[in-house]
Amino acid sequence: MKKPYRYVVPVALGVALSACSTQTTYQDSAVQQTKLHSVPAASQNTSEHVSSSDHRSDIEALRQQLTENADRMARLTAKLDDKDRQLSQLMQGDKEASLLLQMRQIEAERDALEIQYNQLRLENDRLTAKIERLENDVQIAQQTISERQVDFMALNKSFRTLDSAHFALSKDYRDLSVEHAHLNSQYKMLQDKNLQLAETLDTLGQENLTLGGALSEARAQHQVLWDKIRVQSNVIDTLQNQNAELHRKGRLVIAADDSAPEAADNSAQLKAKVVRLQAELSAQNNLISGYQSDVVKLEAALQRQEDDLGNQLQSLESTYQTAAQRNRELERELAQLKQGLASQETKAESLAQKLQSSAAEKQQMKAQLAELRARNDSSAQAIKTLQAQSSVQAEEKALLENQVNNLIPFEGAVLSLQNQLKSELTNVRWSLPTSANLHDTFEIQLSADVASPVQGQTYYAELFVDSALNMMSAAEAESTLNQGQLNFRWRLSGLNERPNATMNVSVTQEVNYDGEIILRKIYRDTESVELISTDWFNKYGFWGAAILGGLLLGFAVGKLGQSNRSERRV
Repeated sequence: MKKPYRYVVPVALGVALSACSTQTTYQDSAVQQTKLHSVPAASQNTSEHVSSSDHRSDIEALRQQLTENADRMARLTAKLDDKDRQLSQLMQGDKEASLLLQMRQIEAERDALEIQYNQLRLENDRLTAKIERLENDVQIAQQTISERQVDFMALNKSFRTLDSAHFALSKDYRDLSVEHAHLNSQYKMLQDKNLQLAETLDTLGQENLTLGGALSEARAQHQVLWDKIRVQSNVIDTLQNQNAELHRKGRLVIAADDSAPEAADNSAQLKAKVVRLQAELSAQNNLISGYQSDVVKLEAALQRQEDDLGNQLQSLESTYQTAAQRNRELERELAQLKQGLASQETKAESLAQKLQSSAAEKQQMKAQLAELRARNDSSAQAIKTLQAQSSVQAEEKALLENQVNNLIPFEGAVLSLQNQLKSELTNVRWSLPTSANLHDTFEIQLSADVASPVQGQTYYAELFVDSALNMMSAAEAESTLNQGQLNFRWRLSGLNERPNATMNVSVTQEVNYDGEIILRKIYRDTESVELISTDWFNKYGFWGAAILGGLLLGFAVGKLGQSNRSERRV
């Protein structure tokens, strides 16, 4: 893998050149801007002094006052609409004493707002007339000095155009300078990043060498272990063969002679040694497989790092090329801006000379404006006289409006009375038993719907009964209108048995007119109930006693007659 040191030298050279060009361009621009603003300084002060004359400032002040009055009138209009809406809502509701007081308070506030509105309207008319007169005076003055002012206006317009163009060029120059500085900072950042990547590449190269040495050592150890494994495999094979021969010979010797214990001991030792060698062989195989996997991982990691570094170097190269191209474009644009600024400075110097030559004409215009100011003072005195007359007319108009507004409460009270008189009872319903026992208390309920209801109004119902009924509750019941319905209740009891005990009801409406209560009868009705007696002893006891007494008397007479006949026979 190649080292990226070949990129460091051109990058450093480009940074140095761009820094030098940026500093030189910034210094030239600063000098040019200083010259451009220093040339027309005196003429600009003179132009501003002339254009800010007292006459025009008076017109602007009057227009500002008109704008403020228009805003105040808009707010007053909104408040008046709100008061009218509140009054309409209160007129549609119940005409109670508290509501009427609230209506009068709102009407007083509305009258005050109307007075303020009329005063502002008159003041606006006065200010508009004054502005029109002042503008006419200014137009007359402008017509007298129009020939001298044409050259000045053209020069001023050209100067403003060049000034705006110079400002736009200066803004573009500042924007390009900022962008150039930003690109330089990015270039430096990329250079630092390139150096860091180079250092990282060196570090990775050292690590690669270290890992390569470790890999070589691991491969050497791997070869040594394989050699040991092969040697131990040969030894194990030899020992296994010897063990097989010993087993075979041992079995033969045991078959021939049972007194040979040494062959059995040697065979057991060989078996133990074979088992130990096999365990070592398996452990070494596991170790070798681990080494192999580590070697594969290290090789893959090295390959990935090489690929990543290559990609980063390619991206840095493309970024460097883009930054260099942008730097060249910015330098060309800065050169064009320098040329434009030089031409603008030449034009500005010529305009400054023309402005200085027109200073005398501006002084003459000042004298004419002073004359117009004197005429304005005389017109202001006439305006004050008209204001006094308009204030007197406004007071008379406000007095008439107050007299008209005082009639509004009476109209509201009449409307409330009309709404209350429209109320009538409909769908009247009696709730009473068809028959009742004597001396038992029962309840009578009268329900009705109200047409054209006035919410919260009170109604009174009085019940008149004949002598067979006894009132257990008050004869007069009270009910407040709730959701267009009325409910009255009475408790009664029967005194005498009667098939049709009569009850008469009279309903009265409470009408509120301007705080006074008026009772109006709106309904009458009659209903009857049957009274029966369940006390059979009191009802039929006398007749039963009389019949029983007659029977007993007849029986006694019969007995006496029978005894007399028997005595006669004897």
